[in-house]
Amino acid sequence: MPTTAGEVLTHYLAQQLAGLREQEPLVRQNLPDSVHQMRMSARRLRSLLATGKKFFDDGAAVPEVREELKWLSGVLGAARDPEVIHQRLRDLLALEPDALVFGPVARQIDEELESASAAGRAAALEALNGDRYARLIASLQELVTLAPLTDKAGRKPHKAMLKLIAKDAERVRCRVHELPDVMGSPAHDGPTRDAGLHEVRKAAKRLRYAAEAASPVAGKKAAKTAKRAHELQQILGLHQDSVVARTLLADLGSRAHRNDAGTGDGRPGAASSFTYGRLHAKEEALAAKAEASFRKAWKKFSRLRAGG
Repeated sequence: MPTTAGEVLTHYLAQQLAGLREQEPLVRQNLPDSVHQMRMSARRLRSLLATGKKFFDDGAAVPEVREELKWLSGVLGAARDPEVIHQRLRDLLALEPDALVFGPVARQIDEELESASAAGRAAALEALNGDRYARLIASLQELVTLAPLTDKAGRKPHKAMLKLIAKDAERVRCRVHELPDVMGSPAHDGPTRDAGLHEVRKAAKRLRYAAEAASPVAGKKAAKTAKRAHELQQILGLHQDSVVARTLLADLGSRAHRNDAGTGDGRPGAASSFTYGRLHAKEEALAAKAEASFRKAWKKFSRLRAGG
C-alpha cells in the first residue's frame, strides 16, 4: 500500500505505462481493441500528469511529456475513430426500411470510413516505428522511476489525493456551468454547444482517472466519484460520436446531391442525398437523447458532491 501521495501517483503511472507497452505489439498485429486500449493508457498517463503536476518539480519535463502523449493519442485516434463511426452508421442504416435507402449509400459509407481507418492505421504504425515514440517511452520511464518529486508528494495519500479529486471535480462543474441552458431543454445551439459538451466530457475523463488512481487509498468515495464521472463521460461520448457522424453525413450528402444533380437522368446507380438526410436527422435525435441523459446524470453527480 502506498504511504505517500507521490507513491500513489507513480504507481498508477507505472501501471499505465506497462499497459501502453503491452498493447504496442498487439497494435502492430492489428488485434481487435488493441488501438483503443493503447490510446486509453496514453490518455490516462496524460491526464494523471496534469492532475498530479504539483507533485513533480520543475525539472521533470511534465508539460513536454504531456504534449507528446497528446500527439500519440491523436495518432491512435485517427486509426480508432473511423471504426467507431463506421459501426455506428452501419447499425443506423440497418434500421432503415429498404424502400427509403436510395443509391449506394452503404457502399459509400464503407469506402469512406475503411479508407480513413486504413490511413490512420498506417500512420499509427509509422509513429510506433519512429524515434519520437521511442523518446516518449524513455521519458515516461524516467518520470515513473527517476523524476524528482516535490515536498507535496510526500504528504499522506488519503487527504492529498482527495484534494486532487476535488480540484478535478470543480473543473467538471466549471465546464458545465459554462454551457448555455445546462438544465433546460436539449435544443441545439450549434457547434458552440457541441464543443462545450465535449469539454465537459474531457473534464469528466480527467476526474475519472484521478479518482481511479486514488481509489486504493481514498476508498469508497473515490470509487463512487469515478463511477459518476465515467457515466458522464460515456453519455457525452455518445453525443460526440453523433457530432462526428453528422459532420460526415452532411459531407457525404452534399457530395451525393452534386452527383445526382450532375447526372440528371435518374439512374439507379446515382447516389441520393435523401437517405443521408434521414440518417442525419436520426443522429440529431440521438444527440438530443444523449443530452437528456446527461442532464439526469448531472443531477446525480451534483448530489454526490452535496453528500460530501
